[in-house]
Amino acid sequence: MRILRPIVLPVILCFALASCAVKPNDIAMEIGKPPKAAEGKPTLNFRVMQTRRFETLNEKRLLSAATQTFQDLGYTVSESSLESGVLVGSKIRDAEEGGQVAGQVVLTILMAALGSAHNPVWDKSQEIVLTLTTSPVENSKLTDVRVSFDRRLTNNHGHLWRTELIINDKIYQEFFEKFSKSAFLEANKL
Repeated sequence: MRILRPIVLPVILCFALASCAVKPNDIAMEIGKPPKAAEGKPTLNFRVMQTRRFETLNEKRLLSAATQTFQDLGYTVSESSLESGVLVGSKIRDAEEGGQVAGQVVLTILMAALGSAHNPVWDKSQEIVLTLTTSPVENSKLTDVRVSFDRRLTNNHGHLWRTELIINDKIYQEFFEKFSKSAFLEANKL
């Protein structure tokens, strides 16, 4: 019985750690599902947070104002389609957190002490993707503008290992405040 004790703890620990691993296919299986953070919010409230209505049918001016807003916020525009009313931009930011790295180092040392190998994994960088779409409102002179912020995390091994929709009312509100000012300037050619 004493011989099994040193073996049982590392085996249980390995199974516990393995259950936390994210397989690359797990990300693909999430496509089409509602965002985890939005599951508690009704879809309508979530859509309202992402959408604002503007009194114009000139999508070209709205997309021009959006391009300026993207650039003011540090995003690089990667895709643009006037015909579709779509604008996509992104920026890369550091995602490394000291606590996460320290936890992985401690775990690696503990696993080594138990005679097992552990490959430490932590967030290294993040790409924040901002997508904006415009769509005219039927039978009116209004255009809806909808934005979404996505975060794609890459680990210290260079693999995309987590994606998430950023759901924060304040971020969307700040974006639309800046965008509204830019749209006003664009409409009045100031």
